[in-house]
Amino acid sequence: MDSDDMPTLSADALAALQSFLTEKQELDDQFASLQQNADEVFANNKKIDMAYFQEDWQLSQFWYDEATANFIVERVLENTKSDDSIAFISSPTAYVAFHNTVAGKRENAYVFEFDERFDLFKEKFVHYDFNKPLDFARAESLKGKFKFVVADPPFLNEDCLSQTMKTVRFLAADDALVMINTGAIMEDLAKKLIGARLTGFCPMHRGGLSNEFRCFSTFEDSKLKWTDK
Repeated sequence: MDSDDMPTLSADALAALQSFLTEKQELDDQFASLQQNADEVFANNKKIDMAYFQEDWQLSQFWYDEATANFIVERVLENTKSDDSIAFISSPTAYVAFHNTVAGKRENAYVFEFDERFDLFKEKFVHYDFNKPLDFARAESLKGKFKFVVADPPFLNEDCLSQTMKTVRFLAADDALVMINTGAIMEDLAKKLIGARLTGFCPMHRGGLSNEFRCFSTFEDSKLKWTDK
């Protein structure tokens, strides 16, 4: 192909591309600074901005919007005591919101996540792959420990939900409360696998998603209600 025939971007497109690359570099720099200063951040109970963690669509990462993350945190706080253990499985947005809300006050919350950027949370991070639902560090010591489990299977298919629920059942205490945020089409399977029922809460994502997402739970509280009664 002659160089004169090569496609070129318009001035507006070039400007948009440059703006995107500049913003990406700024976020990369901010995250690098966060990693470098993590000890100071945690020692001083500073809040962590989820914007530092850029979504990786190849990992099916779609962060919750602020209202959704805060609603989940409220459910956790309403239904647990200060010494209860909480697991956030493939739900880092909610975990970060929880950390920001209770920094320094609740020490028993863990994030189970494939994305190793979240290892900055150190011993509270558990590297997790839903394809190996029971194969993760400290599995035996964490078995049956958690009073409250939040799960957001990353992929919208039966296999991902089924594997994730194996992890939920493994981690959950006998009286555990479970909250699952996934596609509405997973309703029957969520009920079959763990007895979670459809609620009126609709999780929303920061960038918007075309799939209809819903929340399924094994419990009700002051604001989370089942719709199938």
